[in-house]
Amino acid sequence: MSLLDLFKSAPTISPDTVREYITGKKPDEYLLLDVRQPSEYEHGHLPGARLMPISELSSRLGELDTQKQTILYCRSGNRSNSAAGLLIGAGFKDVLNMQGGITRYSGIVASGPPEAGLFCFPETLTPGELSAVAWYLEDSTIRFLNSLRADVLSDKTPDIVYKLVEEKEVHKQKLAKLYKELTGKEPEPEFPKGVLDIPAQEVMIGCVKVSDAVKWAEGKSINEVLELVLSLTANTYDLYLKLSRQVKSDEARRVFTLLSKEEQEYVERAAEAFERTLD
Repeated sequence: MSLLDLFKSAPTISPDTVREYITGKKPDEYLLLDVRQPSEYEHGHLPGARLMPISELSSRLGELDTQKQTILYCRSGNRSNSAAGLLIGAGFKDVLNMQGGITRYSGIVASGPPEAGLFCFPETLTPGELSAVAWYLEDSTIRFLNSLRADVLSDKTPDIVYKLVEEKEVHKQKLAKLYKELTGKEPEPEFPKGVLDIPAQEVMIGCVKVSDAVKWAEGKSINEVLELVLSLTANTYDLYLKLSRQVKSDEARRVFTLLSKEEQEYVERAAEAFERTLD
């Protein structure tokens, strides 16, 4: 499997097919995993679904059968896409993300955030270049989060957004230091220009265009925006986890592992903030 393969969107399954599974298959033939929050699950869930919030998923992988077909869903399909990526990266053999989430399953077409595409940089990157990619994605994500603070959420901005910006600034410093350690070169003022072929339009974690994400967020509720923030933190965690497994450099592996652990903590905090908006 190449590095590019690791960043492809998870395979999907339609809500209609899932409905056929529920009515036509034996419960032990597959696993239906709900990665939303407990209050969402309690409000309504698919028959036979097991609750495992995305914030707990990485610490509970041992509870799951890697050989069993696993179908994941959330409200709109974004959190479950991130969760599916985590399972695939952990070696699960047959993982599917339900398109549109439980909203579409109920007959309503989801209007969620822009969908993440393929990993937006070449697969033949050195560890130093990968640290530059991660720096760039973190920087672009900060730009999106700052736009929420300025234009979308204004004085209603939850503390989690401010704290996430601060954490990502720290991550940028660690990644710049990693680049220097791996290459022996001091990052230039225009870093990562000169190291990477930067896309014409800024893209953030998940390779979503910043401009598309900002446009999507206009007029959205805090609940909807925080769901996107939760999905972004989960995608960032997935990114660092995959990079820590892929790189051969011990130093790069150490830093990416550290960043993945820090991001996992933010997944949990973002989940808590999102949960509070559901009360």
